[in-house]
Amino acid sequence: MAPEKSIYDQLRKRAEARVTKTLGVLKGITLDKAKTLLHELEVHQIELEMQNEELREAQHRLEVIRDQYTDLFDFAPVGYLILDNKGVIVNINLTACDLLGIERALIKGKPLSAYMSSGESKILFLKLQEAFKTGRLDGFELEMKHKNKATFTALLQGAITSNTNLKEDLCRISFQDVTTIKEAEVILQQHEALQKEKEKIQQYLDLAPVVFLLIDTNNKVEMINQKGCDLIDCTSQEIIGRSWFQDFICDLNTNPSNTNILNNLEEEKSIPTNFESKLRSKTGEMLIMSWTNVALLDKNGILLGTLVAGENITERKKAELRKERYTQDLEDIVEQRTQKLTEALHNEKMVNEMKTAFVSMASHEFRTPLTSVLSSTILIEKYNDLKQYPKQKRHIERIKGAVGQLTSILEDFLSMDKLERGIITINEEAFDLKIFTEDILKELEFSLKENQYLNYHHIGSSMVVLDRKILRNIFLNLITNAIKYSDVNVLIHTKVKNNTVQISFIDKGIGIPEEDQKNLFSKFFRAKNVANIQGTGLGLSIVKHYVDLLEGTIIFESKLKEGSKFYITLPQKME
Repeated sequence: MAPEKSIYDQLRKRAEARVTKTLGVLKGITLDKAKTLLHELEVHQIELEMQNEELREAQHRLEVIRDQYTDLFDFAPVGYLILDNKGVIVNINLTACDLLGIERALIKGKPLSAYMSSGESKILFLKLQEAFKTGRLDGFELEMKHKNKATFTALLQGAITSNTNLKEDLCRISFQDVTTIKEAEVILQQHEALQKEKEKIQQYLDLAPVVFLLIDTNNKVEMINQKGCDLIDCTSQEIIGRSWFQDFICDLNTNPSNTNILNNLEEEKSIPTNFESKLRSKTGEMLIMSWTNVALLDKNGILLGTLVAGENITERKKAELRKERYTQDLEDIVEQRTQKLTEALHNEKMVNEMKTAFVSMASHEFRTPLTSVLSSTILIEKYNDLKQYPKQKRHIERIKGAVGQLTSILEDFLSMDKLERGIITINEEAFDLKIFTEDILKELEFSLKENQYLNYHHIGSSMVVLDRKILRNIFLNLITNAIKYSDVNVLIHTKVKNNTVQISFIDKGIGIPEEDQKNLFSKFFRAKNVANIQGTGLGLSIVKHYVDLLEGTIIFESKLKEGSKFYITLPQKME
């Protein structure tokens, strides 16, 4: 609209100039001449209005045509670009914008080379230089970049035209994504190459001394070599297209080892790598075959077919059958004689494994406190020579802690030894369970981590009749574990109901991996997520033995990184 307004302004100025000139001429004119001139002016005014109407209609038609051109330009199935001699985008249609994945306002004024690699931009520069010299841009391909960083192959071709407004030549280019076409060409070439390769392979396979065939995903024969045709006693034309397993393979239903094959066939999965079956020939003869199968997959892992190789093992099977009958009697005798030896070896292996676990655990658990004792002793001696007596206290405490740790380990060993030998006797006595528990919690406060607390809650009568010493060992083991494997509060609940004592220990610690839970109460066993945390692997085993000794039950719940809950139920004989 700006150019049109400029034209109207110029016309206005010219009209005003003429009116000014005419007014000078009209000075002294008569009334009759003025009337005549007025008439002519009215006629001219009408003519001008008619001309203006025609101009407006012409302008409207031009705008319609321009809109049609814009629609044809923007919504053409091919991208269009207009470049100057420097490769800068002067205009671009919406199709080309979609190909590049960028809005038109963000593309215009930018070089086309911004949407391709540096190597491709050099090709574009040379092609444009040649085009502005010759007047045409012959078709060529470039790798372009989409906004999402994906690349595609584009076909560019065009011509050079003059722009009178800009007084320079422009290159008008058509722009197509030919990635799909290129992929189709590659697929066609690959198909032709595969056909040639298939013919060559068929020639080699026909010379092979074993059966070779190719079956599709529906288990229909696509190709078979001459050896296969000879064994089945059919021509390749009689075999190809038929179902391999339904028409030629026998004994799948009667052979238990082939159950997996039947399941795979029903579920349309790949055929197992190896199996044996009987092969039915045209004459009805049954041959025993050993099959080796290779699944043919595309680059996405989708099954395309199966390459099958088969060997006639009929004679070998007969020889193996005779050998089996001969060796069966010997095997029965050997089995009887070796059964006792196997049991003895198994027991010895279990003992050796326990010895190995004990040595490994003991060497690991004793090394740390012993090292601590040694290093603290050396430092105490050094501080004594330097008369730095205040510094000795901390290392004396370290030695005490290390000795306490060693004592705890030895107590675990001694407890397990006594339990396994059955020399622990039960001494039941009446005591206050609540006071008993609170005393233990006070005793363990020194081992709590920063901001860690022991929360205790009791329900019911507090008087119980149990073995106080055994119960104390159970509490110490489970609470110590909860403190060790958790950084937050530990919950202890006790409840006396009728003739049972119910105890629960709950923490929100690291939890126990599901695969390790089945071995939790085994001797020397430690879950894989506590390898770097000190422990003998005897604590829970000792707890289980003690609970069994008291004729109670222990169960647990645990989730990795969420914590563990141990529930103990003990019977008691109230007087």
